[in-house]
Amino acid sequence: MSRFLTSIAVAEPLQTSAENAINGRDAESFVMARCLLACRGEGQWGSREDDNSKIDMIMSIEHPWCPKERMLILCQAKSGASYGRMEKRGGFKLFKRAKTRARRTNHAVCILWVDRDTNHSFWAYVHPDSTATAQNYGNHHRIGPAMVYDLARSMSHASGNRRGGRGVIIPETMPDLKASRSKAIASYRSHKVVRSPVLGDIEFTKHGWRHMFRKSRSASSKQASLGLIPRLPAILQHQPSTMALLDVRFERECELETRTAEYLLKFRDVRRRSALGVDTTTTAHVRVIEEIRYPQRWYRSAMLSQQIKRRVILKSAYYKDV
Repeated sequence: MSRFLTSIAVAEPLQTSAENAINGRDAESFVMARCLLACRGEGQWGSREDDNSKIDMIMSIEHPWCPKERMLILCQAKSGASYGRMEKRGGFKLFKRAKTRARRTNHAVCILWVDRDTNHSFWAYVHPDSTATAQNYGNHHRIGPAMVYDLARSMSHASGNRRGGRGVIIPETMPDLKASRSKAIASYRSHKVVRSPVLGDIEFTKHGWRHMFRKSRSASSKQASLGLIPRLPAILQHQPSTMALLDVRFERECELETRTAEYLLKFRDVRRRSALGVDTTTTAHVRVIEEIRYPQRWYRSAMLSQQIKRRVILKSAYYKDV
């Protein structure tokens, strides 16, 4: 059998300015295809008219916790050192140049960035009102199966949901701790799952109850949790005033990867009623744990959706007066 290519040496791809155009096109195709596979969505490459608006791909994805609803996401694909760089501690840094170009439109844009040397790819969701300064993103911004849930959370920023717990009133705290506990546990058991606009279904499990009422916790903190729990389902249906990622870690076992993230949601417009019937503003603090499990080599699976599992459970809830 003839082998006509044996005379051509195998070499690393060149990355001089002469190859910028072809390398850029290849990298964009690579990162867009990878994102589409990770999200199990449908995509349309940008037309010439869309390109003039700096949109490389329009992606349609089934919403992870809103049945019969789809998310439409506008994507820009970037590569190379002009737009970002990988960080030694994990994650990547998105430069001002990339964010400025994304903010030229009146829509939120998902920036997809790939490092050409390692093929590691990341995403960042830029709102029209986002700052144009360079920004660091953690390892949880790697393109992968978990990003669908993160995108849904990012898109809820502009939703019309009620916000901050406005209109929810925590009744007067019962002086009898035993009576408060009885009322709270009845409410906790009756609401096994509550749907949040930013996290989807949050489960009320034994883990959360045991954490809130462990022996080492002070009586005043337990009372704050007992008073809030009956109103917690109503509060969680609101958009939080602020939401922070407290911790995220990755574990690998048996060819599966699990991402565990802990979030703190604050609802600053909740009201608390005193014994005299006077309402004062308080802030509800809610901590939740999210676990997402998927195959380590998800990009090799033709039937990925059934291999992705996710749970969100309540860790703690209490109020703190402003």
